[in-house]
Amino acid sequence: MPTLVYNPGEPDERSFPIGEASVTIGRAEDQGIYIPHKSLSRSHARIEPSEGRFFVVDLESKNGTLVNGMRVKRKEIKHGDTVTLGDLDLLFRVEDTQDADRFVGTHHTLPQATRALLRSPIARLVGEPGTAGSQDPGARAHGRLRILMEVAKLLPVSDDIDSLLRRTLDLVFQILDVDRGVILLIDEQTRALVPRVMKTAQPAQGDLPIYSENIVEYVLRKSVAALFADAVSDARLGSARSVVVQSIRASMCVPLKPRDDVIGVLYVDNLRATHLFSEDDLDFLVAFASQVAVAIENARLYRRVEQETVARMQLIMEAKLASLGAMVSGIAHELRNPLHFMMNFAEISTGLAADLAEALRAHGHRFPDDARTELDELLGDLVENTRRISEHGRRASTIIQNMTQHARRTAGAREAADLNTVVTESVHLARKGPHGAGLELKVVAEYDPAIGPVEMVTHDMGRVFLNVVENALDAMREKQRERGPGYVPELRVSTAGRGDQVEVHIRDNGTGIPKRLEERIFEPFFTTKPSGQGTGLGLSLSHEIVVLGHQGSMRVETVPGEFAEFVITIPRGAGGMSRR
Repeated sequence: MPTLVYNPGEPDERSFPIGEASVTIGRAEDQGIYIPHKSLSRSHARIEPSEGRFFVVDLESKNGTLVNGMRVKRKEIKHGDTVTLGDLDLLFRVEDTQDADRFVGTHHTLPQATRALLRSPIARLVGEPGTAGSQDPGARAHGRLRILMEVAKLLPVSDDIDSLLRRTLDLVFQILDVDRGVILLIDEQTRALVPRVMKTAQPAQGDLPIYSENIVEYVLRKSVAALFADAVSDARLGSARSVVVQSIRASMCVPLKPRDDVIGVLYVDNLRATHLFSEDDLDFLVAFASQVAVAIENARLYRRVEQETVARMQLIMEAKLASLGAMVSGIAHELRNPLHFMMNFAEISTGLAADLAEALRAHGHRFPDDARTELDELLGDLVENTRRISEHGRRASTIIQNMTQHARRTAGAREAADLNTVVTESVHLARKGPHGAGLELKVVAEYDPAIGPVEMVTHDMGRVFLNVVENALDAMREKQRERGPGYVPELRVSTAGRGDQVEVHIRDNGTGIPKRLEERIFEPFFTTKPSGQGTGLGLSLSHEIVVLGHQGSMRVETVPGEFAEFVITIPRGAGGMSRR
């Protein structure tokens, strides 16, 4: 049994059986297969059976007929072919059946639930008999009210205004018979009216604008919705050049007013015939535009709230780091004084031990041999102790200095910067610094050239990448000491765009991080380095900068003894909150 199937295997699958005689397909109710979809012509195509073969014939439809993606006038179709009518894809099937009932005839009246072959809730409502397409005013009004209720569900709160506007035009094209549509918004800074999204039923011709500036200006100036049933002869436009040049036959334009102020306009037109739009269509478009205007206003409010949240979190981080800096500076100051005394007395003790050793060499003959041996041993222990005190004092001084440097923070503003450049410079600084000195390192860099500018505090993010690379260099140096010359240190650095976010991966083939310590590496003052070689502040501050300062994420993936990889993710823009 030959059948056309919409969305095979899906919950909304619909089957349209084809009989043994030719059958027409279209959105008019007198068609053999009635499919009330706006993209179909009233009589769109015909299926012609012929001696066991089947042909599809285009009936001069507006949007054409395609078989497997190729536009056709008449084409044989076989089992498994895809027939595209307007915007609808239908699978052609020919299956054997033992059913004695054959579908003979030229007209298939389908159940109401089956007749709604459409792609969205809006389209289903538009296509239902007795709603938007009905001639009964009461039923039509009821249907359009249902459409407006559906629109409210399809325009959720989002900070992506352009996506919201594109969705709006898609809905307009499903609801009304329009050829072109544009949404223009007033720029919040310049107050100029700017086209934000456009859509056409057919490809635009040349470089002409796809809307009438005269119509848009008229609606914006008077702040009223306007219907131009015959735009060329409409006295309100005075034979406007833009209308004549673009051959605009009918047009509607409504202001977008969430409250009292106009924030933009919604413009649609038709280039094929006059008087296609009615006052009911205009009233409907006004109601539709009101919902869209509220959604746009909510999106702007949502974005402002996001930006204010980002700024507030930035201030919180600044305050936390300032408090940490003050605490570290205070601790460092309190430790410096006793530490200086310790190191000074250690140096004095070293000098006294040297004097004592000299005196013992000069007068040691006065002591018995066993007493002199004991004195030599005690003197050696004293010299070793003072040397260790001096050594550890210098390490403590270095730690205090590093703590002070980490706590020292200059407030920075976010600005658009080249992420790849910031990462490259950080890797270069780390390699040329003390952490990379003498380390024969292989660097594999894979930077996404299309990543674009990223809004960030460049100095802070540079510090994050520098800290991570320095830790990687230390881990690879330690592994090189363990493995010897057969080990080749390798650092892999990559950047990638992930929608409204960007990712930086920094991976080393060093010692890795033990599983028992992996969860603690972002804790303040926690370090996996040997005593005296780390402050435990680098990764904790980096984590704060990424998470609190840039609303991103920072995580580590590691296998002990094999590798450690840090993944840093931040939003592209200052207003983008991390969706994690």
